[in-house]
Amino acid sequence: MSAVPEQVSGGVGLVTRPGGDFTDDETRWRAVLRRDRRADGAFCYSVLTTGTYSRPSCGSRHAHRANTVFFSGPDAAEQAGFRPCQRCRPDQAARDTHVETVIRSCRFIEACGPTPSLGELADTTGFSRFHFHRIFTARMGVTPRLYAVACRGDRLRRAIHQTQTITEAIYEAGFNSSGNFYALAQNLLGMTPTAFKNHGRGVRMRYAFAQCPLGHLLAATTSAGVCSILLGPDTTTLMRRLRDHFAAAESIAADRGFARHLADTLHRAAPLAAGRGIPSDIRSRALAEWLRTALVDTSEQAPSTDG
Repeated sequence: MSAVPEQVSGGVGLVTRPGGDFTDDETRWRAVLRRDRRADGAFCYSVLTTGTYSRPSCGSRHAHRANTVFFSGPDAAEQAGFRPCQRCRPDQAARDTHVETVIRSCRFIEACGPTPSLGELADTTGFSRFHFHRIFTARMGVTPRLYAVACRGDRLRRAIHQTQTITEAIYEAGFNSSGNFYALAQNLLGMTPTAFKNHGRGVRMRYAFAQCPLGHLLAATTSAGVCSILLGPDTTTLMRRLRDHFAAAESIAADRGFARHLADTLHRAAPLAAGRGIPSDIRSRALAEWLRTALVDTSEQAPSTDG
């Protein structure tokens, strides 16, 4: 290896574990000498003479200290040009741990009423806020905040139809006040809460189909924004679901220009749906929220060509 990578120090983004806080190189070196399993996931170490990186608990023969450098994780080691040790497979161990962390965090977000803060989410995983945010976003394609917005939108849609009044739906969905609710609701629903409760009464919407790694997708918008993103086995099923949801809408029309815009936008989202090991319901929710946000952000660039 021609270049010596910069050693990582300072503990940015590391896991804090009960057995110790592995935030400086000397503490890490002692953990490597002990083959301390408690340090696995907190950092990895690389050997300049072999070009490999390993978990702290790896059973391989120890290198000289002068030839050992430390990284916050496999991604950083690989970016520096090192390859994973074939004995302890640190890349696979870290990825499995990260996937489990992301799944637990998503389920925690789904179960919460009020949106949890980044600090609260990180505390449930043992990672720092920075490292947790990086892991979550890399595996999900959306930030923890955006996934929480998606969950809040799901709760709001259910609550509007399950409660007698919009006021009840506000608190059922986890909003702290009506002022906060009305500032966000139309963006989440693509129409007023009252129109949504009345199955789209008086609303005009356009829709388009597209293919994605999770199957067939339907997106529908109104003048106020995205009102529905559905995933399913075929377009007939999706169309029936859309009409059932918005049975009182003034009109529901296909739009070829929107279809092209939707396909172009989805092309940029392909990695989002790939999430290896992530349950399909989580992947679908993340993809739908990413797409909803992307379509809102680019709506002025995609004028309707029909009607």
